[in-house]
Amino acid sequence: MVAAFDNQGDADEALLRLRLAGFRDRQIGYTGRLHNGHTVDMLERGHTFAGAVLGSVIGAAVGIALTPLLNRVLSPLNGPHDLFGLGVTAGVCGAMLVGFFGGWIGMGMHRRSTEVPATDREDGPFVMAVSAGDARPRAWEILHQHGHDLHSSQTSAPGAT
Repeated sequence: MVAAFDNQGDADEALLRLRLAGFRDRQIGYTGRLHNGHTVDMLERGHTFAGAVLGSVIGAAVGIALTPLLNRVLSPLNGPHDLFGLGVTAGVCGAMLVGFFGGWIGMGMHRRSTEVPATDREDGPFVMAVSAGDARPRAWEILHQHGHDLHSSQTSAPGAT
């Protein structure tokens, strides 16, 4: 099922109602048309947070594991040795540094999602497709309350030219 929306508010409301009705993001495709004619996937999310958390944990572990080596290199032979303070410092610095790079890497990773069929510019700037299965009547009800439907003859399959 494919529906077009004239404004983002109506499209977002339909998306919220679909989610509340039990549809998952992998069943919904939602794109917005940019001024230059390209489209953007409105549901696309990167993995920035997950990458930053994973990088922080790894960085903290590496920093703490390197504490004895850092202690030998940085401390004078007969001077005071504060392994706890050095371990905390190395762990925090490692978490921040590797967490930053983990977030940066996660930002470039995209999840797979449902593609929305290509439509005409006149249909509306926001297009939503739903793979509803047996819940098709409920999905149509939600989509019709907020947008207008596009018949299958008006749309082309994703990736078709």
